[in-house]
Amino acid sequence: MAKILIIDDDTFISEILRKHLVNHNYEAEVALNGKKGIELFNKAKFDLVVCDFRLPDSSGMEVLKQIRSSRQDVPVIIITAYADVRMAVKLMQMGASDYITKPIHQEEFILLINRLLHHQQSVQIPGRAEQQPQTSYQQVDFVTGKSEQIKHVLELSRKVAPTNISVLIKGETGTGKEYIARYIHENSARRKKPFVAIDCGAIPGDLANSELFGHIKGSFTGAITDKEGVFQKADGGTLFLDEIGNLSYEIQLKLLRAVQERVVTRLGDTRAQKIDIRLISATNEDLGDGIKDRSFREDLFHRINEFSIDLPAIRDRGPDVILFAEHFIKLANEQLNRNIIGLSPEVEQIFMSYSWPGNLRELNNVIKRAVLMSPGMRIEKEVLPQEIAFPPVPVHANEQNSETKSDSILKNAMWDIERQLIIKTILDAGYNKSKAARLLKIDRKTLYNKIKLYQIDI
Repeated sequence: MAKILIIDDDTFISEILRKHLVNHNYEAEVALNGKKGIELFNKAKFDLVVCDFRLPDSSGMEVLKQIRSSRQDVPVIIITAYADVRMAVKLMQMGASDYITKPIHQEEFILLINRLLHHQQSVQIPGRAEQQPQTSYQQVDFVTGKSEQIKHVLELSRKVAPTNISVLIKGETGTGKEYIARYIHENSARRKKPFVAIDCGAIPGDLANSELFGHIKGSFTGAITDKEGVFQKADGGTLFLDEIGNLSYEIQLKLLRAVQERVVTRLGDTRAQKIDIRLISATNEDLGDGIKDRSFREDLFHRINEFSIDLPAIRDRGPDVILFAEHFIKLANEQLNRNIIGLSPEVEQIFMSYSWPGNLRELNNVIKRAVLMSPGMRIEKEVLPQEIAFPPVPVHANEQNSETKSDSILKNAMWDIERQLIIKTILDAGYNKSKAARLLKIDRKTLYNKIKLYQIDI
């Protein structure tokens, strides 16, 4: 019986979730704040954690950091309001396994629990106490789409696949970078050898050396057995390093040696081991900016960037978003025992115009909820989250009329404040937009979207 920890200060919601889990043959415990949650987590062996993003004494981000500092193998689900989806995407970059938005629908909740626990069992190594760290989002039954952008990506992938050239895949979170990496592997001479994927952003800094290169027993406190790193596990096959820009400068130096000399040394060991791997890396940041501010090594960049592929976001792929939506409807129908036949014309237009900051993951979650909530045969606007059905639109003073002006004062003030903050931060960062994005605690793509939205000419 799997054991699940719920961390949520809403006693009503947490008790409902606990009872629902018990009714589905899970063992569940509840903590009403972050401190108590971490205490329970450290005392007992939980198989999965469900944590609210907003806690009275902490945040889901802090709880996630503490969980990942001690255990990499436990799936963590973040509960969030839909307005916090961008933060949920950031949390997934930090190692969260998935997120679920309020209001929580019990069928969707149980399906997510079952999927994560099933995936967790599938990555365990028999006879080993350690488990592989969570990899990035795996796009099962991925639909490639028909846009010219994705056709170009697949053409490049097919050309580079038969070689041993190191590939760097660039694109936003949730665009399918791991799928493209797998596509390259499956079309290479290494396809019968291992494909090993690891999310560098989900590895605590003090464990990165061990996770990548392995360690020997006694090399540090808690190293009770010898352990292989992902380089050894991928020997003969392909190693996929997702969000490589998150690695520390020290680890980058060791990675450079491994890539150049094709040898690795386990932590605490004196013997170098030869490895034969094909390296594919991915990033959602501009590593060129990292080189400028000296957070990423230029020599490593050139080693991993022998061939680059830019993976477009959903919003840049035109009608492909509808193809993905139809695919996710089919999957949701199977999971939820529904019979939704598609999107209404109005919803198609909404989907085509929405920015999808979470890309495929966000689209999948929206579709699953809409399939569950739809009373008719098609998904209508009424079952979409408010932020998608009624996105905020900046209203300029010269476009307002007397009937809407009074209702827009507060909204316009908030937009103006955000616009001025972005301009000031860019100036403070010396016009370095990557640095400005970090200061604003948003990703670079989001910053560019806001610059375009607010018509900032800077």
